[in-house]
Amino acid sequence: KEPENRYQSAKELGVDLRRLVVHETSPIVLEPSRRRWAGAATLGVVAVLVIGFGYWKFRTADEQGQTADAEGGGIPGRKMIVVLPFENLGPAEDEYFAAGMTEAITSRLAVVSGLGVISRKSAIQYANTDKSTKQIGEELGVDYLLEGTVRWARQSGGVSRVMITPQLIRVRDDTHLWAEAYERVIDDIFEIQSDIAGKVIEQLGVILLETERRALEARPTDVIEAYDAYVRGIQYTHRSWTENDMLISGQMYEQAVALDPDFALAYAHLSEFHSRFYWFFYDRSEERLAKAKEAVEKAFELEPGLPEAHVAQGYYYYWSDLDYDRALEQFSIALKSQPNNSNLFLGMGYVQRRQGKFEQALANFVKALELDPFNPEIYLHPANTYQLLRDYEAAERYWDRASSLSPDRPSTWARRAMLYLTWQGNPEKARRVLEAASQAIGTVNDSHFILAWVLVEMCDGNYQAALDRLSLASEDALSTQLYFIPKALLSAQIHGWMNRPQLARADYDTARALLETKLQDQPQDERLHSSLGIAYAGLGRVEEAIREGKRGVELLPVSKEAWRGPYRVEELARIYVMVGEYDAAIDQLEFLLSHPGDLSIALLRLDPRWKPLWDHPRFQELVEKYG
Repeated sequence: KEPENRYQSAKELGVDLRRLVVHETSPIVLEPSRRRWAGAATLGVVAVLVIGFGYWKFRTADEQGQTADAEGGGIPGRKMIVVLPFENLGPAEDEYFAAGMTEAITSRLAVVSGLGVISRKSAIQYANTDKSTKQIGEELGVDYLLEGTVRWARQSGGVSRVMITPQLIRVRDDTHLWAEAYERVIDDIFEIQSDIAGKVIEQLGVILLETERRALEARPTDVIEAYDAYVRGIQYTHRSWTENDMLISGQMYEQAVALDPDFALAYAHLSEFHSRFYWFFYDRSEERLAKAKEAVEKAFELEPGLPEAHVAQGYYYYWSDLDYDRALEQFSIALKSQPNNSNLFLGMGYVQRRQGKFEQALANFVKALELDPFNPEIYLHPANTYQLLRDYEAAERYWDRASSLSPDRPSTWARRAMLYLTWQGNPEKARRVLEAASQAIGTVNDSHFILAWVLVEMCDGNYQAALDRLSLASEDALSTQLYFIPKALLSAQIHGWMNRPQLARADYDTARALLETKLQDQPQDERLHSSLGIAYAGLGRVEEAIREGKRGVELLPVSKEAWRGPYRVEELARIYVMVGEYDAAIDQLEFLLSHPGDLSIALLRLDPRWKPLWDHPRFQELVEKYG
């Protein structure tokens, strides 16, 4: 009866219903009021499902509340298809080649505006599946499946051949519409890919634009060894964004362009690798950016208008200069040629979130989910965005989905644990999340994960446990694009609460030395200035502390970076607290609470770093206003 306890949209109801009907590993937990509502409504909901409305799709509603068409397609007006992972019939070491074939055919189909093509990362979960055609169709919202087998018959000293057997299946009646057996020399691989995509389009009765036809028939390289290296690079790019996997992908792209200096597509991916390596703080050198710029310019020189080059150019503008408008312009150009590229919608959402355009970012993340509904990486982004907007219930749903799809990703568990500190001020609930993660994936050396554990112990007053958790980090600092926190800086603060002033001072000085050394090589790294300000504050160097904290804010203001920028303001507020300038600290907190971000009243009242403010009248006013 209470309106505030009802689902606020069909999409919100759809989220919970989908978690009930689709293989969900984490249990659904409704608030008590909603449990009563759900129990009373269950028979009605089931009746609706039986009558024929079908599955409510998590991915079917965009931010304006649109729903998917009743035939199963998530994109109105387009026939939906998924290319399932082609089965490798050769030796295990050729698995990457079968995956590359799947990716290539998916990419060729994805240029067709009359189709809706599910992305590779959602399709890959159906490798070796025993699910029926109907189950896959319902879960992905597709009308057609393309599956097949691949075998690369390598011959030393002779002509290697490739054997591919694709088949197209209509979901609604499990009818095999088309199948063919290809056996060609390996040099014909691109003609095979084009022919398969063309036959599928012909069977589906889709009309091709001339630009789409040319893209469908493209031959990216004449050097099969270069293509082989390129495919390996793609596989490592998809595997993860850890430093090691990224380095291997970069090496493979370098090998590809060395073998074929005219390989424009490989140059585009090489440029994106360099830009990404810079963005994730693995190498913040000007040389790295120069390599990214040089590679994308080479791609355009070889093939003007190459969509992947526009993608790479967009990321270069975004990741190197935070030039948001030019990045979005490049992504928009690429989208005209690649309407099914979920990564483009993600890229646009990334940029808009950094601009502070959170609602627009969410709309693009939802579009990405329409094309890639089982990709756990995509769920991270609406989860993070809703958390920044302090819509914690919505964030929780997306974190649940992300962790169920990818239970081995430590940063997902860490952010989910932080949700309960930020939302509810509940360290015990956060602890249960981290314990479940530890059981699932074992010991984790991940900055997000270790910091989450340290904060949970700190907020619970378990200071020795916090030090023990901190000791598990193998590096000298916990480092992400959001922060750079020397281990010594955290241990100094913890020793201070444990009334160990000498140990605290020694740790502050260790942190100071590390940060000053790093700043000599990276003077524009705003994270280092902010952390150095905290170290100076711990050493009683008040003026230097405030100067460094302000420098961090100046280098990356919130007006320029709506996600990372607030971290610098928060660290400046901490500095003010440490040097006793409480009103100045509260000024910063009031600004932060009036903007989207990771700070909340619940966290402020829990984290001992803010304890000196708790009895301040102005802090009490903040609690009253924003609590």
